[in-house]
Amino acid sequence: MDLEDFEHGLEFHSTSHNQGQISPEKALRLLDETWYIQASRRARWMDLIGDYGGKEIFFIDGDSLIQLVFETPSLALGRSVGDVENHKFDNSFQLLHAKFILEKYLSEFTQRDTNFEIVFFKGVRHSSIGVGGSEFSKNSRALGRKMLFHHMRLNIKIPIHAFQSPNDQDWLDLVSKKQPMFIMVNDGGTPVNASADQYKCTLLQREFLFELSRQGLALALLKGAEYRDSKIMTFVCESRTYVQNLEFDSALQHAINSSRNELDEHVGYDTPLSISATQYPLEWWSTCFPDRNLTRVFLLHAAVLPQIGVQLLARKLPMLHPELESLLQENFLPSVFRILAQSDALFPDIDGRLFLELLWFIVQTRSTSYQQVCPSLQGTDEELRFLSNLTFDGPSLATLYSIPLYHAVPASPPLQYQLLAFSNHVFDTALADVHVHNTSQSIADVPKSIFGMHILANDAKHWHNTRAILPVHLGGQKTKSLTEWEKRRRDRREHRAQTRLQRQAASLTGANGNMLKKITIAPVGSKAPVSNIQERKSKKTREAESKPIPLTGVHKARAKILEDKTKKTEKEATEWWEEKLKAMNHDTIEDQLKSIDFLKRNPSHKATYPSVAFEIRLYHLHLILRGWSMKPNPDVHRDDMVVKILCLLSEIKLLPVPTIPRTARKFLADVCLSIGFEVFTDTLLPNIDLSPESCAFKPIKLVSKNASLYPFMTIRLSPVEWQLEHFGEYMDRSMDSAPDTRVAFSPDRWQRKVLDAIDENESLLALAPTSAGKTFISFYAMEKVLRESDNGILVYVAPTKALVNQIAAEVYGRFSKNYSGNQTILAVHTRDTRTGDLQRAQILITVPEMLGILILSPTIAQSWTSRVKRIILDEIHSIGQEQGGAVWEQIILLAPCPVIGLSATVGSPEQFNKWLESVQKAHCFSHVYIHHPHRYSHLRKYFFLPSPERSSFTSLSKHKISERLTFLHPLSLLSDNSNSLPVDMALESRDCLSLYRTLRSHSILEDDDLSPDVFFKNRGLLCQKDILEYEQALKNAFVPLMAHDPNLMSKIISSLTPKALSCDEVDIPPSTGEFKESLMELVCDLHKLNNLPAILFSFDRTNCEIMAKLLVEKLERAETDWKQSDRSWKAKLAEVESWRKMDKVRSAQRQKEMKQKKDDDAPREDTSSHAWQANFNEEDPLANFSFAGRPPSIEELEQVIQDLSGPGVQTFEWVIRALRRGIAVHHSGMSKGYRVAIEKRVFQAHVICVGTLALGINAPARTSVFCGDSPYLTALMYRQCAGRAGRRGFDLLGNVVFYGLPYSRVQRLVLSRLPALGDSFPLTSTFILRLFNLLQGSNYADFAVKSVKSVMNLPRISHRSDMGRDQVLHHVRFSIEYLRRAGLLNHEGKPVNLFGIASHLYHTEPSNFAFVHLLESGIIHKICGQSSSVEAEKGLLLCHLFGRRYIPRNYGQPELIAKLRKIYPSLIILPPLPSNIGAQLQHHNKDILNMFSSYALSYAAEHQSSLGIDDALPLSNGPFVNALHSESPFINHLNKTKITPTARSVFAATSGLDDHFTSIYDLVSTVRKGIHLHEHAIPSMQGFIDHSALSNLMKPEHELNAYIFDFYFHGQLSTLAEANGIRRGDVWYELQEFHLTLKTIQTSLQELLIQLSLARNKEVEDANELLNLEAEDDHEDDFSEGDEDGIEGFKRPPKTSSNDWRVYEIFDLITNTFGKKFHEIFA
Repeated sequence: MDLEDFEHGLEFHSTSHNQGQISPEKALRLLDETWYIQASRRARWMDLIGDYGGKEIFFIDGDSLIQLVFETPSLALGRSVGDVENHKFDNSFQLLHAKFILEKYLSEFTQRDTNFEIVFFKGVRHSSIGVGGSEFSKNSRALGRKMLFHHMRLNIKIPIHAFQSPNDQDWLDLVSKKQPMFIMVNDGGTPVNASADQYKCTLLQREFLFELSRQGLALALLKGAEYRDSKIMTFVCESRTYVQNLEFDSALQHAINSSRNELDEHVGYDTPLSISATQYPLEWWSTCFPDRNLTRVFLLHAAVLPQIGVQLLARKLPMLHPELESLLQENFLPSVFRILAQSDALFPDIDGRLFLELLWFIVQTRSTSYQQVCPSLQGTDEELRFLSNLTFDGPSLATLYSIPLYHAVPASPPLQYQLLAFSNHVFDTALADVHVHNTSQSIADVPKSIFGMHILANDAKHWHNTRAILPVHLGGQKTKSLTEWEKRRRDRREHRAQTRLQRQAASLTGANGNMLKKITIAPVGSKAPVSNIQERKSKKTREAESKPIPLTGVHKARAKILEDKTKKTEKEATEWWEEKLKAMNHDTIEDQLKSIDFLKRNPSHKATYPSVAFEIRLYHLHLILRGWSMKPNPDVHRDDMVVKILCLLSEIKLLPVPTIPRTARKFLADVCLSIGFEVFTDTLLPNIDLSPESCAFKPIKLVSKNASLYPFMTIRLSPVEWQLEHFGEYMDRSMDSAPDTRVAFSPDRWQRKVLDAIDENESLLALAPTSAGKTFISFYAMEKVLRESDNGILVYVAPTKALVNQIAAEVYGRFSKNYSGNQTILAVHTRDTRTGDLQRAQILITVPEMLGILILSPTIAQSWTSRVKRIILDEIHSIGQEQGGAVWEQIILLAPCPVIGLSATVGSPEQFNKWLESVQKAHCFSHVYIHHPHRYSHLRKYFFLPSPERSSFTSLSKHKISERLTFLHPLSLLSDNSNSLPVDMALESRDCLSLYRTLRSHSILEDDDLSPDVFFKNRGLLCQKDILEYEQALKNAFVPLMAHDPNLMSKIISSLTPKALSCDEVDIPPSTGEFKESLMELVCDLHKLNNLPAILFSFDRTNCEIMAKLLVEKLERAETDWKQSDRSWKAKLAEVESWRKMDKVRSAQRQKEMKQKKDDDAPREDTSSHAWQANFNEEDPLANFSFAGRPPSIEELEQVIQDLSGPGVQTFEWVIRALRRGIAVHHSGMSKGYRVAIEKRVFQAHVICVGTLALGINAPARTSVFCGDSPYLTALMYRQCAGRAGRRGFDLLGNVVFYGLPYSRVQRLVLSRLPALGDSFPLTSTFILRLFNLLQGSNYADFAVKSVKSVMNLPRISHRSDMGRDQVLHHVRFSIEYLRRAGLLNHEGKPVNLFGIASHLYHTEPSNFAFVHLLESGIIHKICGQSSSVEAEKGLLLCHLFGRRYIPRNYGQPELIAKLRKIYPSLIILPPLPSNIGAQLQHHNKDILNMFSSYALSYAAEHQSSLGIDDALPLSNGPFVNALHSESPFINHLNKTKITPTARSVFAATSGLDDHFTSIYDLVSTVRKGIHLHEHAIPSMQGFIDHSALSNLMKPEHELNAYIFDFYFHGQLSTLAEANGIRRGDVWYELQEFHLTLKTIQTSLQELLIQLSLARNKEVEDANELLNLEAEDDHEDDFSEGDEDGIEGFKRPPKTSSNDWRVYEIFDLITNTFGKKFHEIFA
């Protein structure tokens, strides 16, 4: 939902051509301006799997896919090469290589567990066949298209379809049936100065996309997609409703039709793709071809091809006579290929180079029959008979086309790469299995640093400042002493942090809804740690305690005292209760009910005494029945009243009362009889002894002569059916629960397994839905660590700062510990907040990035890491996501202790658990996997129907429920084509009942086994466990219909679907205006239905703010109108004004009296007024115009508002107004103080528009509302957000409302399957560099050594990686080589020089290495040495390296950019890198390519036997058997002339490729099977080179957005949105990330200059002395609101060269300038 009108930010005034004709070029421009430019502008660069599609089905356009295959530069198929003068022709048709490329592309999808099908459209075949080429090229591609289509159809298990056009009815039916999420397709590009045919082809492709978009399909660009880790990154453009109403004018439509006709004429023939085509024998084809001699050779090649091994097909192009080559390319092959392409029949496989080699052999040997060529050729009798008759005139061919005898020249082997010398005793052991024989010992090969020396890295400072990580007492450097003002500032900061924690902790509640109770833990001191929270007793002790102890006199005396005390307490409690009864005697029933509610919440020992507690509840039951009996229409309230009665009966049964009065037992039995539950009396009432005493009151009489006196009380259904329909949310939810002394509640069976695993110090992966009861796991583990020792550490890792803040507050509210030393319980570390000292705290709450830094910090490893006893990874499904995924895996790889992984939403968890278990076993920890699939509270789903009618809001009290909130039965969301139920689709008890009745009405249930009364016979009051059993039985009866009787299933779904959702309009999302108008009505409905608080989820922060403002404005406007028209309000104001005037008089009188007092100590009369007028404020929101709940106190709310409105705090005025009315916005762009206030008060602010509260935060809400659609609303995000509703301890039921989404989208969300966890390859070059730093800096601490060794010995490096241990070691060795060549490691593995910059920018790899190389190469020094334009050129470089954001190529059209630049000050498209920088990076990239090519070659050579023969395609695995004997002359020739690649795939070698790789992409995309190379794991510079001036002739697929560069120079937020096409909600994230990068570089350069200066000034020992800083003995800044910038006023260190200092000055200037503009905009 686009509430900010971003998608209508550009207006184009296209010239219409209703008359006459327009050229294809103009038609393309018109179509783009009408639709595609806007569509491109709103397209998002995103992960198709993790952020968008998940496991949803999608389509891939087959022609777009084959276009990518044919455009592969190395593929020898359809090349238009013909140079007669130089005798250069390429008549290759290497179909096997094309299949290899095709399957490599498809494997990118299959290995990511995607669900897709392939579709072909005849109308856009021109994109794959090509236009403007020769007949040979065109016909080769046409035939290749057909053969690849049938290869996929016959050999790959992927559904494939063929259609005429997007308007084909079969296609429309398929879309309706499959409901694809999107289609991957090429858009045709943006041709500039191209041929007319190219414009025609692009126009047709664009029209094809337009038709798909009109049908509601989202478009994902296939060309230019990037495959990284488990992600597929590309641009996604979602369809919009307005596109369906766009119509082409006649001129544009004519141009499209003409272009199609002309291109069809250019192709010249039909190219059928039949899904039922069959292969015909060669004999049938022999009469179809021209030129009998060449035809017979061609047929023989087709007969030979299936019988030879693929290794023999790897070859260079043979040399034929030029005239023969010309004949083949211009006549014979085009004719043959055309015949084959236009035929409905299939021809056997073709290999162009085998045909040419066979032709060369026949000409050279003058052969005339196949027996002379391949006498061992095999086949059926018919085939051999045909081949015997297949003669050719070799002598005549030899005469016409004499060919000189050539000898196979073996390809020159790749240059032998020499590794630099390296030895490190930790890595040497693991790398001993890597045998690389070429190692250089030359010192000359070691790169020289531009700084003139190699300095060892000293990673002992924070990354965004130069403070020491360790305090002085633990070996850290002394820091600058604080002034008195700075100390006071620190103390105030500490006090504020503690106050925030205290307030937030006070606002939190436990799982039972009660306030947190703090546990005080005694210090352990010198005591030996216990193994459990409750000290375990020995077997002898337990046996001794079980024996009866003989009573002595002392024991008897104590027992007597205890008995007397109990009797006294009972007497006091009874008397207290009798007094309360007497006091209530004259009250109304309503008042008495209020009093009873108060007494039930009274925690005093009198109110909780068992017998009194029993009578209170008994009296409560009595009052309910009396009140019900007195109602005028008691039948109307029957079901609600029976629910209350049953809940009270359940409550009474659980009371620990030893006996109950006989009269009470009689009364309870009468209650059961009256409501119709007589048969369940024994199960509903407590089974305890009866006492002769009577109750303190006389209960209402309900029964006379075994008949109810109030028949209206009896339910009208059977008790079982009534429970299913009305009592579902009140049923007991426990799952085999039992008391356990380890926790304060009765845990379910799965929870006890969790406790056991923690007690046994085992690693644990616990998966359970939100509200199932995972929260206690973390706090039990924390308490265990706190009780076991005073210095053990538990680290809790959460993916968001909101969750970090809340868990920190909860720890503060739960635990206290009286340490004897200076230890503390809690520390919090995020990127912008540090509270507490992690060196002294036992519990650290942090985010993954910070723990990744800590666990790889050598200084931390020395004193901290070894003390970590547990790491809890909450929301572990975040692993593999776009940001920070590799960090999660690196934490798991290096964790020095057992890990607890927690999540509610993990798809296919078994694979991840298997890997996690292997990692934990490598660390010598056993591992447990626990999966609990059931929520504690159900989620009830609704669809809100927006209305085009304008609604008027007057007040909350006058609002009438709109009845547009439509209930959704879970099974009603199934489509007619559903063939399975989602594993997490749960049915409430009432859903089960409605399903049973529907199945019964359609005569599906043959017997009564599933009748509720039969199924639940003799079960009494039902519990959730019973419902789960019934639910499964009903599903078992329903699921077979999905496969065997879809028509009946459709009828059942229709019966369960409300009529309001049966019309087509529900599939059309509301307009922006309709959405805004209906929003207030939705929230008011929720208010009336008591379904607030609600969280309104939107995935655009600007939309969040717009919705909040809209609600506030409507409330304020209505309140203003009411105040202006309401007489009572005016009278109230007049009364207040009169009181205030009188109060002034009273105040003056009091002051006069006080002055007359002589004695200061004399008592003074308090004459102050406590009237309501004293506290009246007419500006306060009225309850009738506010959604705010009751805060703990008005004073506290005002204090929060005051804090948010204070000096120095930038909070928008509308935000404060919204907060007063119970409306809050939560996203990371809001100030931290405001976010914390919302997080701790989230259930009191009744309406919250959020984009960031989905992950795990304890934000109890009754309702989750999805407001509008978004690409980021995925299966995973849906479940996370929906799980916020119905939190345990607050609500028995959660509500999920879909608002502003098409109904089909709702169906897709609910039925979607969770995608498998993604992964990121963790073993990056930067990670390896940081491992060396960990070893060196920690002086080879035990933890560091063990961590490295465990990583080196893992069977798999990540849970989805196929890279085994042997290849991991090769990868590590060559990554070390790169780090050596880059000047970041010395020969002993010690980090040197620019290590700090490279490692601190780890998340930007390979940009960090490019930056380091440009620094070391002197390029950056040269730029900074310029007198002019230095700032712009340096800024341009930084944008290319660290501000890379793609812009859709169509949006970057030169004409469009020129128009925009006239309006806006933005460049929009980032200018290319200067050619000198591009050349330097290109040279560096060549070295990297040589390095990693050698890696592949050495690994392939060393493991040749284990890798086996490379003869299987990636997906189809077709066996290629060498059936022909080498004695055959032709086979012998093939053996002599073949290419024998080592690292290259033999399938790629069929196009003549050997082991000489041309690029990193060429290496990773064509490497042989068994070698798993990741392009992103190689620090390739190609991306930077492609966007440099070197590549002007070959433009990259995506341009770079100049948003950072533009913002730096104009600082305009609106321009970035309107011209650069970045949504306002995204700008802050992008700019903040770049700002942090600048600060990191700034600080790293400061540290580098200091270390260089220290190296040049031997007499100076530390940095403080060097910089003339006064040191404080032991300063520990425990509380910090984020990392400060580098050293303030940093001055040039002694002996720093002018060039180095100039580099720093420029970076400092850019950092400060950018930071100033950034903070000004987002203050």
